[in-house]
Amino acid sequence: MNHCVVSHVLRNDSYAAKVRPETRQRIMELARKMGYRRNTLASAVRTGQVNTIAVILNFDALQNIPPASQIISGIMMETAVRKYSVKIFSESELTKAFQTIVENRIGKVISVSVDHAVREKTAELAEKYGLDLVYAYERGHRKFPAVNTDNVEMTSRAVRYLAENGHKRIGLLCSPHALFFQSERHEGFLKGMKECGLKAEPRWIVCAENHDEALDFLLTLPAGQRPTAFVAAVDADGVRALNRAWKRGLRIPEEFSVIGIGDTESARLAVTPLTTFRESLQDTGKLLVRMVLGDKPDFPPDEYNVYRTHAKLIERESVFHKKSLRRKK
Repeated sequence: MNHCVVSHVLRNDSYAAKVRPETRQRIMELARKMGYRRNTLASAVRTGQVNTIAVILNFDALQNIPPASQIISGIMMETAVRKYSVKIFSESELTKAFQTIVENRIGKVISVSVDHAVREKTAELAEKYGLDLVYAYERGHRKFPAVNTDNVEMTSRAVRYLAENGHKRIGLLCSPHALFFQSERHEGFLKGMKECGLKAEPRWIVCAENHDEALDFLLTLPAGQRPTAFVAAVDADGVRALNRAWKRGLRIPEEFSVIGIGDTESARLAVTPLTTFRESLQDTGKLLVRMVLGDKPDFPPDEYNVYRTHAKLIERESVFHKKSLRRKK
């Protein structure tokens, strides 16, 4: 067996990913039998880099936003398998963070920031210092790719699911489009409505920080004029809509159905548990590590240099299945 191939596999570098899986497995099994232990210090001296990945994020977001912590969990799981360590840096002092990254001979960076200016500055600094960089969320910047859920596909699937269950008057609860995922989910809703041959009534589409006033207006419309179902761009908005409808005396889900996104604790613990989409966030974290180490996914990026992952539908009790009811009759 070529000793160069063995060396690449034992180092688990970018070339190792090109070696056939069965060959890599055979090399690693032989190495274990021989008691091989990689000398990471010697490797760092020889290559000039350490087996560490820098992760840049907003500490408050990590504490308060469950999706961010799930991505970090996936990063930690994959780095443990790859025998890499992780060093966390705050996005609030980006220039200083990159100076420390370079001083510590770290060549791999993952950004979990959603702030556009921070992401652009991160790309600028990664180019300046010749570092490998991959983003979570949003879109790629410059030559550096991102990993994100296919938001358009997800919300269009949500509309189709409601339509398949007999709903024709479907609304959207969205937020102001400050981030790409919000505009993508809005786009997916419109796409789903068009695919189902349904009219997207403008007054049933609410893009606001607070939906209460608009919901109160819609829920007081006559039964034949108000939406029978809503797609909520995030679970929290869906749960609030259910509560609002319940307080107004509507039967849930018979008169008012909602489907959300996120599979958060609030969705699971709602008085009427929320049907929702679960994003593959731990898998996103694992993919971020594999990509920054040089492994390319077996599917191409989109036009925004984003590798899209797919969500899973979690069916609960907040959507009324009208077609099923007709079959029973």
